[in-house]
Amino acid sequence: MLVNVLRGLCRLLFRVQVTGLENIPQEDRLLIIANHESFLDGLLLGLFLPKRATFVVHTGVLKSIFFRWWLKLTPHLSVDPASPLAMKKVIQRLNAGENVVIFPEGRITLTGALMKVYDGPGFVAAKTGVKILPVRVEGAAQSYFGRLSDAHPRKLFPRVTLKVLPTTEIRIEQHGHHAPLTAKQRRRIAGEAMRNIMQHMLFKTQQSKTLFEALLDTMEKYGAKTHIIEDMNQVEDTYQEVLKRSLALGRIATKVSQPDEVVGVLMPNVTNTLALVLGMTAFKRIPAMLNYTAGADGMRNACIAAKIRTVITSRKFIEAAKLQETVAQMSDLNIVYLEDLRSQFGMLDRAWLMGYALLYPRAAMEPATAEDTAVILFTSGSEGKPKGVVHSHKSILANTHQILAMLDFSPTDKFMMALPLFHAFGFTGALLPLLNGIPLLLFPSPLQYKLIPEVIYDKGCTVFFSTSTFLSNYAKYAHPYDFYKLRVVFAGAEKLNEEVRKIYHEKFGIRILEGYGTTECAPVLAATRRWQTQWNCRQFFRGFNIS
Repeated sequence: MLVNVLRGLCRLLFRVQVTGLENIPQEDRLLIIANHESFLDGLLLGLFLPKRATFVVHTGVLKSIFFRWWLKLTPHLSVDPASPLAMKKVIQRLNAGENVVIFPEGRITLTGALMKVYDGPGFVAAKTGVKILPVRVEGAAQSYFGRLSDAHPRKLFPRVTLKVLPTTEIRIEQHGHHAPLTAKQRRRIAGEAMRNIMQHMLFKTQQSKTLFEALLDTMEKYGAKTHIIEDMNQVEDTYQEVLKRSLALGRIATKVSQPDEVVGVLMPNVTNTLALVLGMTAFKRIPAMLNYTAGADGMRNACIAAKIRTVITSRKFIEAAKLQETVAQMSDLNIVYLEDLRSQFGMLDRAWLMGYALLYPRAAMEPATAEDTAVILFTSGSEGKPKGVVHSHKSILANTHQILAMLDFSPTDKFMMALPLFHAFGFTGALLPLLNGIPLLLFPSPLQYKLIPEVIYDKGCTVFFSTSTFLSNYAKYAHPYDFYKLRVVFAGAEKLNEEVRKIYHEKFGIRILEGYGTTECAPVLAATRRWQTQWNCRQFFRGFNIS
């Protein structure tokens, strides 16, 4: 009776939804694992999962009167993670045929991302050979039962979803070892396998949506008045302002293009460029990000490959980048300047924007699915003429989710993005923070070797995506204190030079993380992680889909 009352109360207050119940097998002896978002997690799993299970709890939890009361209603096993024999009790329960629920992180998340995953649960799964049932807890971290910092939005009763995934197993193989594995090696391999399962769970349970829908969802989660993006105009724009610009620029783009038409975008790293891209996708126009450093022939080849007839750019940018001659050589294309298009945004358009689109943006956008084409990015041309790579909304967002499952970014961070938006690394690297509530600073050119370290210092940036070559040049001019706040420096697009790795460690105390990828992969395919001591191929993202 009491369980039914609690279940009804949680449904009412937290609007709990459970998906994937069909993935729960009939037989018992399951190891049920879940990410740990709040103090509510155990209660929710106990109330809404149909399997009766023993909950593994930290001995410290028993000090709470509330949890001691709740644990009277369900089987539980208190363990001390510091004890080397802690997992032995869990193995005994599983071997006795019981279902066991355990949180592999061992603590509630402080960042909203995956925390450290202990080796113990993975070792238990490998030792017993049981099936693992992953369950994603989503939304509980935003409640006051979570432990997120004040930078994260809080709600009294957020919507909570439990997503049950198909079962999996951990099998320890030799992995190229000639000698039999030691107990320590087996435990480490099992722990790594468990972390991979957890990361895969976070990635696979992301909701399919378009880029513009992702912007709207993020704005609703973090607040329309949250300052999120800044460029060298030194104006911090809120989500509300980004939405307003996106709708206005998207509306303007519809005046020179047709639905599903590929339109070239020749713009610098400024807020309006991202707003234009998002606005175009909202109205089913397909932005093709042109490389303005490729020259007239390179851009013309790109336009031919993507069947581009119209290019949107800015007179101010063309003059600043001294591209007048290059643009003049592209006279066979319809070059449209934003400065001219603004005059076409009349009274009816303003009324539409202020009286309808800003109030009901989901109704104002054109219907689209995550499988639709979102953007065309171009390869570097290292294998000949640049190739156009067609990316769906799903593939771009999937890559951001994969990166977030690997690295613990949060709203307390600030991204510095100097890589151009026409570059796959720069494009995804800019959307990742914008669509996840993380402040972003756009810088117009990665070639400002003296200025960029100063800007990173002045703006207090904590995350920096770049390349080995650029990082080498920044190190030549940077003061050792310029990068004092950087906690993640990520190098991609080319192999990281060992001398660059060494100088950042010795001069700045920074360990550079390295990524591998291609434009076709949106672009990150594999990456080192902050706690890794060496690269190994098992860090390739699982479940990757570029469709």
